[in-house]
Amino acid sequence: MGVTIAASAPGRCGILGNPSDIYGGKVLSCSLPARAQCRLTLDVETSLPDDATLWEAATRRFPLDKVRVEWSSDVPRSSGLAGSTALLAATLACILKARGEEPDLATPEGLAAFSELVRDVERYDAGVVCGFQDAYMAVHGGLQSMSFDGKRPDRRGGPAARMEPLEAELPFLLVTTGVERLSGSVHGPMAERWLRGDREVRNTMERLPAMAEAGVQALLEGDDERLAALMTENQRMIAALGGSGEAIDRLIERCLKHGARAAKLAGAGMGGTVIALTRTPDELADRLRGDGYGRFMQPQIAPGVRFE
Repeated sequence: MGVTIAASAPGRCGILGNPSDIYGGKVLSCSLPARAQCRLTLDVETSLPDDATLWEAATRRFPLDKVRVEWSSDVPRSSGLAGSTALLAATLACILKARGEEPDLATPEGLAAFSELVRDVERYDAGVVCGFQDAYMAVHGGLQSMSFDGKRPDRRGGPAARMEPLEAELPFLLVTTGVERLSGSVHGPMAERWLRGDREVRNTMERLPAMAEAGVQALLEGDDERLAALMTENQRMIAALGGSGEAIDRLIERCLKHGARAAKLAGAGMGGTVIALTRTPDELADRLRGDGYGRFMQPQIAPGVRFE
């Protein structure tokens, strides 16, 4: 019987500031109770998942053979909750441990280095146009205020993000639209516009960090009125850039009709998931079920990547 290594990592939801993390901005984000799991059995006949894209990306850089790979995930597929990044983080942790290169998950420096590695592999080996908050949240977990000074869509790496872990009530409900999409379909065109010097995109990315900062204070103080105004403006700004989509807009309208104080996209947009501000999440979920929605989740301050 081969040796088994297992790890898991959480999905995440962007509360405010997304997607400015790609452009040197700031993001307020929280982990989810839903996690992606990787289980490796070593020294056995090689067996891979049907879609082995992430495995091939990871082992292109860190070769590993004679292994059975088993994946599972509670994060809804292609839902804007960083499920693929969480799976990659768990997989890379297992691969490195199997190679005798176990990542340092005990120090801030080690967590930052592993976050950067996860993002680098996803962006440059898997070819996914993605932000930085996903990797940092999958690795760190928790409720985080993150600053990405020095990051740019045309610059590989850059300074490590500055992380500020927070403790606060989380008056939110996540609702998936049921529309699957890839983050690159949103991030790619927006990044191209930014690189061309599009003033609308650049002005938006320059304004979003201050909104994330203000959102931290509002969340810590339980100021729902201020938090609602910030979330609404964040959504309006991204929608104006074409980063929302019909499914998101329709779901936001239903959330507001059923009593949510505000709602916005939780990830890249064009489908995926909405985060709604509400102190009665169960009641909101019940009303949305009547509109045909069926997948709900609440953010949770959960640990980042860990060995099982």
